[in-house]
Amino acid sequence: MQCWVNKVAIVTDCGDEVGFMILEQLAKAGMIVIGFSKHEDTLEKVTEKLKPLIANKITGKVVLCRCDITNIKQLESAFEKIKDTYEGIDVLINNAYCNSDCLVNTGSLEDFREIIDVNIYAVVAFTRLVAATMIERKTRGHIICINDLCSYQIPIETRKSVFIATKAAITSVNEILRHEFRFLKANIKVTNIACGSIESSTEIAPDEPKLRIRDVAKLVKLILNTPEQLQVHEVLLDSVTE
Repeated sequence: MQCWVNKVAIVTDCGDEVGFMILEQLAKAGMIVIGFSKHEDTLEKVTEKLKPLIANKITGKVVLCRCDITNIKQLESAFEKIKDTYEGIDVLINNAYCNSDCLVNTGSLEDFREIIDVNIYAVVAFTRLVAATMIERKTRGHIICINDLCSYQIPIETRKSVFIATKAAITSVNEILRHEFRFLKANIKVTNIACGSIESSTEIAPDEPKLRIRDVAKLVKLILNTPEQLQVHEVLLDSVTE
């Protein structure tokens, strides 16, 4: 991770448990990590969780940003402030998601729009803004999407049809981005990590094996630590029975 020390990373949802763990791991590795959330109370909780980390005098830095990532004006304003302060962004972790129940045929159109806004629109908006700074500065960059296995393996019974459709769309977007960056001769890697069910700190007795939050975060760090000439396209990640 030496090549990323003092480089800037964005985590699109620092309030999410996986997002917070990734933020923590990257800060410990010496990166400047900017965590986004649109809720003030979420940022306050994250600030409290960060206190032990800061007390241990980490080599990196954590900055929290209140922003509705589906609001392009807010997003562009936040990016301008980041560019003014740090010149640009080097790593983007697209982990924000909306997982509401919604069927394509009968689901609420309001729910439909919210899921698409968070799972597709915000991901593309973030990626465009971040990639622009990487291309402009001609620097090494990496975009990692925390996706879902359902984009490859559609469940037989589900009420999350729209969620699945958006995750499948982002899987395609990531593949398209790789080709676009290659055409532009941009030194930007794109990695899609499709996860199965992930544990939660609020669970008491999960009824099935689940991925550990820490393992997902460690995988992100491992992928970032690959040689510059090596690109990990996709990882399908799931748990096994103990």
